[in-house]
Amino acid sequence: MKIIFSDNSLRELINFRGDVIVHYIEANHEVILVSDNNSQLPPQLSKAKFIPININRGGMNPFKDICYFFSLLNIYLKEKPQYIFHYTIKPNIYGSIAAAILKIPSTSMIAGLGYVFTHKNIGSKIAIFLYRFAMKFPEKIFVLNKYNRDFIIEKKIANKDKIIFLKGGEGINLHKFKI
Repeated sequence: MKIIFSDNSLRELINFRGDVIVHYIEANHEVILVSDNNSQLPPQLSKAKFIPININRGGMNPFKDICYFFSLLNIYLKEKPQYIFHYTIKPNIYGSIAAAILKIPSTSMIAGLGYVFTHKNIGSKIAIFLYRFAMKFPEKIFVLNKYNRDFIIEKKIANKDKIIFLKGGEGINLHKFKI
């Protein structure tokens, strides 16, 4: 199976999802990582294909976001994955829409809602509108805490039947992060 992991940061994708990605590689799946190019692939991920993409992580420039959407659409069209995992707000929104257009099943991970959702301004309203539209498309939506789950349901961002509350976390290797 060909699987894409799409995130806005290669560094975070490696740090927080590296063990999951290694699992898929070791299970002989073809793995493709799509994100910005802010890190180097470690040896254990050398069998994964990396496709860098321009993403304005914190910006709210609609032109850049549209370019990002079409870049994802082109990557997904060319690679033809059987499944896509999206992480963070822009991949969740634009990647979920691109996957739906191409009829590729996907899952979105909402690890945290971030500052966009905690402020009551035009940016927040636009983000909620876009999230509400885009979250119609993933098969499942993973959340990491009760607050996010309740917020998503309360704001009608997603159908509660799609939401999977990962009570024990998403499988981050705690041995790597000494507290």
